[in-house]
Amino acid sequence: MRMRIVAAGAAVAIAAAASVSFAAGLTERLQTDRMTVLKIDRAGSRVQCVEHRKWTAVAQGMVEAVQEGDIVRFERTSPGAPRVVLLRTAADELASPE
Repeated sequence: MRMRIVAAGAAVAIAAAASVSFAAGLTERLQTDRMTVLKIDRAGSRVQCVEHRKWTAVAQGMVEAVQEGDIVRFERTSPGAPRVVLLRTAADELASPE
């Protein structure tokens, strides 16, 4: 009986550690995927972000949806230039109490 309790306790501890690890991985992924738009080259369909300051070519027509200061992520669904996904506008970011 005592052996079952110890085994059950170990299983709960492992499950809790896995949950914490998953949450930390998700948070890290969200933080590394989020980028703040610094500059936009509308003619060249490129975006420069604050985090790495390099120009990234994006799918045609995607730069019209973003402004400087917006929080975005890039989504690669097929070969070629990635899509821009707007996560938060610059106005929303400034108005946020965070």
